[in-house]
Amino acid sequence: MKKLAFFLLVATVGCSNKTENSVSEVDRFLTSYTDQFLKLYAEYSEAEWEANTKIVDGDTLAAYHVSQAGGAYATFTGSAENIEKATKFLQNKESLTDLQVKQLEAILYAAASNPGTVSDLVEEKIKADAAQNAALFGFDFQIDGKSVTTNELDEILKSSNDLEERLAAWQTSKEVGVGLKDGLSNLVRLRNQTVQALNYQDYFTYQVSDYGMSREEMLMLCEKLIQDIWPLYRELHTYARYELASKYGQEVPEMLPAHWLPNRWGQSWSSMVEVEGIDLDAILEEKGSEWLVKQAEQFYVSMGFEPLPQSFYDKSSLYPLPEGADYKKNNHASAWHMDLQNDVRSLMSVTPNSRWYETTHHELGHIYYYMEYTNPNVPPLLRGGANRAF
Repeated sequence: MKKLAFFLLVATVGCSNKTENSVSEVDRFLTSYTDQFLKLYAEYSEAEWEANTKIVDGDTLAAYHVSQAGGAYATFTGSAENIEKATKFLQNKESLTDLQVKQLEAILYAAASNPGTVSDLVEEKIKADAAQNAALFGFDFQIDGKSVTTNELDEILKSSNDLEERLAAWQTSKEVGVGLKDGLSNLVRLRNQTVQALNYQDYFTYQVSDYGMSREEMLMLCEKLIQDIWPLYRELHTYARYELASKYGQEVPEMLPAHWLPNRWGQSWSSMVEVEGIDLDAILEEKGSEWLVKQAEQFYVSMGFEPLPQSFYDKSSLYPLPEGADYKKNNHASAWHMDLQNDVRSLMSVTPNSRWYETTHHELGHIYYYMEYTNPNVPPLLRGGANRAF
């Protein structure tokens, strides 16, 4: 009986040591991977930042930097060695901590976008992505032969009552798509073929997996959301048809013409509603663009968050380019966690109006969760949004 007890004790200790060794081995791998990942991620972010904030017609240097940095990042994240190790460790996930499992899954998700088994495709995809970015945000929008900014297009669609002027602005906003069409088709092909190397059906299926869902589950959810909102949307659509027809002196249409709506994408209808006695744009114009950004910061500080680091203001690109600038920038507002640590930036073209008042608060919302996630309890590999849908 004593011998049996001794053997059971030895077996238990041996099993315990094996588990501890597995956990330690995973920790060593995660530490090594994270160190290299952070370095390459920051270099790739800097290259992308340069390509988005200074777009010079005919210049290929920024695209080259993106290609080089993106290639190094892709080679590492998609390496066969990293895929094999993460896969091997996850085969014994019951012996690992939840944080270890989540990080290993994040490593495999990143690998699927850049698998080393199809390195030629990955390299081609990175170059194609950079080229589309330059073509999109370096595009010269023109009305009657005169260059206009996207802010100017947005203002026409928000406030003009002249249907001809509105149509010209809307059509101008869509002309960029002509030059992007072939490149987009190619990018779809490259993205699909890249993730298929790790057995995803296509890029859509790959992205949906990040929500813990299958493509079928996502499509069913989208269909349900449309069905749920349809009765309200139908009423709002009817209201909009009658209100806008009255505003423009036209017959009520069955379908809303896109250029009637106060937004390039038909995305927001809020400016259709005007409250008598309130002119928020006029008030904000007096305040100025810098006030809008500071006010957005104060909104979060008032809830108990820390002020933004000075580096945010030093390194961000917050306002439209000065008149006569010999380069362009990406005018689509975005928030950047450059190094997944303390370098946070925003890319905007803030002008003092109600649309940018909303946008500054929105973008700083991203910045503040980047800042909150940057703490020892959240591994760098998990410092994205809690859920992109949220």
